[in-house]
Amino acid sequence: MPIFPPGVALMLVLDGRPIRSYTPLTLLRGRVVGPVEPYLTPIAEQISYADGYLVLTRGARRIRVPMAMRPGTALDQARLPLVPLLRALGERVDVDAPRGWIEVTSPAPVVARPAPFDPSAPQVPPTVVFTPAPVATPKTAWDGVPVPRRTPIPANAWSTPAPGG
Repeated sequence: MPIFPPGVALMLVLDGRPIRSYTPLTLLRGRVVGPVEPYLTPIAEQISYADGYLVLTRGARRIRVPMAMRPGTALDQARLPLVPLLRALGERVDVDAPRGWIEVTSPAPVVARPAPFDPSAPQVPPTVVFTPAPVATPKTAWDGVPVPRRTPIPANAWSTPAPGG
């Protein structure tokens, strides 16, 4: 749906990488409005539409947004207020109005640090793998005078074909 008058153009930066789209984000009546594709698809694990609701799922979070979409409407044309949806999906959103950026930071995944190396810990000894030594292939030695070809060449090999045949 075209917006008139056009709002201020913004850029969404997801974890330090700008998200580019042919349909830009706009500031409309104090809300950042943009299409679902490509701004919500990298964040939501599943997007579906059922019974007049667009359903966004990420982990245990499930958001239902009332939307009237015609059948066959592409997600790059479905425009929504993005900041509350991004926050509801668990993202940290900072709006930098002077630069025209919306900085979205995903929560850091919980990763256990590996234990430091302990030389006194029991170690598994390396296993020996038997690999046979490669056998040298004998090289043929050519010596003497070359022998002429013994295969007969047919005499009609270079003749032109008969007309009509």
